[in-house]
Amino acid sequence: MSKLKLLTVIPCILVAFLFTSAHAMTDATRSQFDTIMDMPLKQLGQLAAKVLEEKYPNEDWTAHKFPNYVYNDMETEMAYRVAVKNHRLLGIVNVSNEDVVIPCYCTCDSFGHDNLLYCFYKNGDSGNGFDEHGAQCAVCIRQALLAFLWDHLGATHEEIMAGMKKKFAPLIEKYHQHDH
Repeated sequence: MSKLKLLTVIPCILVAFLFTSAHAMTDATRSQFDTIMDMPLKQLGQLAAKVLEEKYPNEDWTAHKFPNYVYNDMETEMAYRVAVKNHRLLGIVNVSNEDVVIPCYCTCDSFGHDNLLYCFYKNGDSGNGFDEHGAQCAVCIRQALLAFLWDHLGATHEEIMAGMKKKFAPLIEKYHQHDH
């Protein structure tokens, strides 16, 4: 191989290595990811509360004017807080492509929910006000908390989606969701 080719190949290999290693989960992170996947909902809510407090220590949550149904329990409240502060993580208005957004694995796609964000905001748009569906559905709450906590660990969208598909495989299989 010529020196010129070698000088162009080595930086490409180095960049590929750095990019891959910087974005791949370590064994320790993978273990934390799996631990979070298996947590009971109450424990997910407690962990999300701790992380939200660390990330947004001066947040005035009352300024968001959550409806009363958001305060059903701590897990529900934390899921709506996630939706407020990390809405791009959960979804984008009028997008159902799981390469970009997180689909909801309850049956709400049957009434027009394109992705998980729709469970917390009317028509998936933060400007339209809150949607009560998220407060009534443990699947939606669990998905929002998992996405937030996994994202906090540094998981990529692809890793988050793989975790979602593993965790919710029985629902996906039962309802044949998102086969489009």
